[in-house]
Amino acid sequence: MTVSEVDYSKIDDVSEEATRLFKVMMRLEFALKDVGFFVPGRRTVAEVDWVRFANDQLGADFWQRIKIVDEVQVLIHAPPKKQIVDEVGNLIWLDRSEVVSVQELIAALNGVRNNLFHGGKSGDPDGDRNADLIRAALYLVDQVLKEDDVLQTSFSGAY
Repeated sequence: MTVSEVDYSKIDDVSEEATRLFKVMMRLEFALKDVGFFVPGRRTVAEVDWVRFANDQLGADFWQRIKIVDEVQVLIHAPPKKQIVDEVGNLIWLDRSEVVSVQELIAALNGVRNNLFHGGKSGDPDGDRNADLIRAALYLVDQVLKEDDVLQTSFSGAY
């Protein structure tokens, strides 16, 4: 067996904005758990309770303000697709419906992150749309953080 060098050049296809989104989402997930937005009752996995955060912390008022902002329209009207395995074992993309609530908007934010992190969008020919989704996701996180001083403090580490 011959040992050859691994070609890591493909990882450079990830944009600086995508790398920033990875870092921002990593920190946001930490901060949300830090301030108490984790799924209760689980002893083995500390998982963010995105639904409770969206509905109880952000809520309908945030949705009414954010849904008219130009920067998030791509997340609302053309949310990220979801990659699934079909009945015969093929990877396919499912379109998602237009976002109609704050809970669905936060799910779209996570969809952008998940598609990037899990490799679903690597090398995707729809690069312009992905860049728009990433920019919208970064904008949305910024607005979310501005909603809650405690969350923002945890996110920034400025205790």
